Amino acid sequence: MGTISRSLLFKKLVAIDGARYPAIAPLDVHVHLRKALQAAKTVGDRHCPAVENVKQGKACIFLEPSNKVGDSLLFHAYIYTAGKTPDQVVQAFNAATADITADQITTDDGDPIEIVERVACLVYGESLVIENARVYGSLQLVLTAIRELIRRHATSSYPRLSAEDVPGRDFKTLAKLHKGVKKVTARVKGDFNPEPDSFGATLESMFTGKGVQKFKQIEATVEAERNGELDVDTVLAWVDESEGGTGLSGISVTFNDKTGLADLDRYREKIQVEVQEVRPGVPAVTEIETAMLDYLNELANGADVKARLIDSKGVFLK
Repeated sequence: MGTISRSLLFKKLVAIDGARYPAIAPLDVHVHLRKALQAAKTVGDRHCPAVENVKQGKACIFLEPSNKVGDSLLFHAYIYTAGKTPDQVVQAFNAATADITADQITTDDGDPIEIVERVACLVYGESLVIENARVYGSLQLVLTAIRELIRRHATSSYPRLSAEDVPGRDFKTLAKLHKGVKKVTARVKGDFNPEPDSFGATLESMFTGKGVQKFKQIEATVEAERNGELDVDTVLAWVDESEGGTGLSGISVTFNDKTGLADLDRYREKIQVEVQEVRPGVPAVTEIETAMLDYLNELANGADVKARLIDSKGVFLK
């Protein structure tokens, strides 16, 4: 069996302060949610919305804790649409666990379909690592389930949660983390005036010097040799030209782990991992869990101190 690529996103969980449910500190999501999951004995207890409030055609979610032990809390969120899921896929709400397998389900015509979407999640302190899902709004569904289950089974006054993108690390740290720069695409728009001696000016002169005076945009891509990487200092200089608006009007960077930066000002902390398939298109859950734990550990205890984003309790460094 082959491998499949999965994205792991890293988010900062923030309490929304309100009159009825005021913000708390420390947030300690893993502590409150672990208590809630220990108290929730059935699928129905871990289901959101509450079983009696399920409406046909609406998105539903239930949580299943992982067997992996540790200070952080690993669980899987299962998302489905009420009324469109066969009885054999989602077990009775009074069952202790949901019996969901990786076996393929097909239509009457034999076409494969996904009935329940699984999303791996890891919480610790105010940190969340979440597997990128194919379900629209999956992050918000997970946050709602976390809050509702905590209120239902552990802490009735627990606040609402939001998830914030994590500020990007400095470029050299990013390049090292993502196994080097594979490809860079630089852009110069027609109405942009690059400063002399900049990469953008050199790029523009290649065309204007040949009589091309009017253009919407010039775009050039530089790619490293196979199994190689571009010089990070050279790429950093191009990045600075783009961010400072001195030489380039835009730049896209692709790293060797297949992640990329299309807009450096809105970079979302994430990594791309390769895991084994249990069948085509379905990843091995245990390998995703291991990758998530390794990622969280690197964020807190990485050898490069500048690359660390959280402390040993999952709280973001200032």
